[in-house]
Amino acid sequence: MAAPADIENGDIPDATVLMAWLNYLAGGAVIRQATYEALQTVALAAPTQPFICIATDQGAGGQLYVYMGNTLAGDDGFVLIGG
Repeated sequence: MAAPADIENGDIPDATVLMAWLNYLAGGAVIRQATYEALQTVALAAPTQPFICIATDQGAGGQLYVYMGNTLAGDDGFVLIGG
């Protein structure tokens, strides 16, 4: 999924542009939500592409991770932020 049109400082975007960005963010392009195993599969498909994610099967209500795009960091590239 490609990022929507850019919004520059000082712009007053209409609702269409704002909704496109909200859908992009909520649709998993930026913050992914899945089981830890599914997130590892995503990382394997593009090992140098970092992303923020929530492992829904970890912790009490999920745990927030950052996949660093470098498998030498953390747990095969996943660094626990909290949860």
